[in-house]
Amino acid sequence: MTAIDIAIICLMAICLVVGVGEPLARRRLYSMRDAEGDNDTERLLLQKEMLYGAIRDLDFDFQTGKVDQKDYAELRQQLEGEAVQILRQLDAADSLVALDHEIEQQVLVLRRHSDSTVCGSQRESCSGCGTPLDDSENFCPYCGQAARRS
Repeated sequence: MTAIDIAIICLMAICLVVGVGEPLARRRLYSMRDAEGDNDTERLLLQKEMLYGAIRDLDFDFQTGKVDQKDYAELRQQLEGEAVQILRQLDAADSLVALDHEIEQQVLVLRRHSDSTVCGSQRESCSGCGTPLDDSENFCPYCGQAARRS
């Protein structure tokens, strides 16, 4: 065996160790980051994208006839429920969502107050959120609920 053969064998052994060890080291690095908790939003975003992909795949399978109507409806409802939970968790993690909600509530209170003082007559209000409705409105402009006309 020559020195070149020994060098090639050593080089192949090093490549093998690096090729096998690198994914294991990367997995350890990712698990350490997850333990720190700064990837919660990234994890939720990844789960959201996976659920959206599953819904798209389910729709495609239904359109091609691979899934029947009953199974499609059940699976779609389950996937949508999981996606709603993920979206709620993402909203809870974002501090600006709570601020937006508070601003909307204050604007609604101001609108109700200004509408009641400007308009002397009693106007019909939405049964869902209490927003005053014009006679021409069939749906609430705030929550979208249908107006109940007497």
